[in-house]
Amino acid sequence: MKIAILGMGKIGSGVYEYAMDMDTIAVVRTFDIKKWMDDMTTDIDDIVNDPEIELVVETMGGVNPTKEYALKCINAGKHYVTANKQLVSEAIEELLDAAKKNNVCLMFGAACGGGIPYLKNLYNAQNADKITAVGGILNGTTNYILDRMQTEGLDYEQALTSAQALGYAEKDPASDVDGLDAQRKLILACAVAWGLAPKAEDIPVSGIRHIKPIDIKYFKETGRVARLIASADKTEAGVSASVEVHLFREDASECAIHKNVNFAWYEGQRSGRFSFSGQGAGKYPTAVNVIQDVLSIMKGDGRMLKEDTVIAKASAERERCFYIRVKDHEFEAIEKIAKAVKREDGYVLSETIPVKTEEMHAMMKNMCGAFFAAIE
Repeated sequence: MKIAILGMGKIGSGVYEYAMDMDTIAVVRTFDIKKWMDDMTTDIDDIVNDPEIELVVETMGGVNPTKEYALKCINAGKHYVTANKQLVSEAIEELLDAAKKNNVCLMFGAACGGGIPYLKNLYNAQNADKITAVGGILNGTTNYILDRMQTEGLDYEQALTSAQALGYAEKDPASDVDGLDAQRKLILACAVAWGLAPKAEDIPVSGIRHIKPIDIKYFKETGRVARLIASADKTEAGVSASVEVHLFREDASECAIHKNVNFAWYEGQRSGRFSFSGQGAGKYPTAVNVIQDVLSIMKGDGRMLKEDTVIAKASAERERCFYIRVKDHEFEAIEKIAKAVKREDGYVLSETIPVKTEEMHAMMKNMCGAFFAAIE
């Protein structure tokens, strides 16, 4: 199959290297903002209008101008494989509609889990069983930061700086540390599992930006480990989904996931829980997953979404107990739900009675510097 690659950064160059070693795939054109290879163009129409190119791989990231390029390629009758979680999570219905109209495949296995073969297995599983829940540790950067804070005693800024030095975190880490990256991946998992893609604004999100050593100390004293978890349940009304830190007992599977490793899972009504762990990012792990999508399409197995996939409303109604850390003067706002209280260094540390997840997110949203975590 003759393909083109949009974006020749870390992931794109990895896809290029793998493809060049394969007899069944030929990279005939690449695209980037500046030309630095013989087969490269800076004009997307050179790829769109080339009848020899059957499939386009996109590793550029972002939505603009990537969405325009994606629709141009799909409407030109070319299969489309992307690792771009932001693009698919924000434009999934439009991309799928275009793919159906043009009888081409849309695949995005590397957009959730990087090198983990999660979404394709989830798609296969939902064909045979009723999926009841999806989720996991879907962001390696935040897992690395939390792991370093808990195992080595680093504070948040020190752990973040280390993650940036290793290339795990961007210069602006907001997408990772504020939970947005995990939220986008969760949207994709819901779409694959149920044909329901929740709106981002309906999924409450809280990241790790405000975690402090005082929180880590409390977790250790109570025998718990913190992990940023994206999770969703299928309900009668649709989907219940959220992203926030969860606290696990030390023998939980999530606690064995260290550094920048991802841990994605789904639960089947009959089959139970299946989990996948591995590198959720990186040049070669992600490139392998992209190539697997290409090979699936070549084999006639290029399906990842139900044809009737739609944008869906979501809620976060599941009740949980939470750990909360607020400043002394803010305690009055949470006093009614607190069942255990500890005061230290000008803060109140509390565990709550069961509270709806969306209510907890709303309550904590306007408390400057406060931190909370769901207790598993």
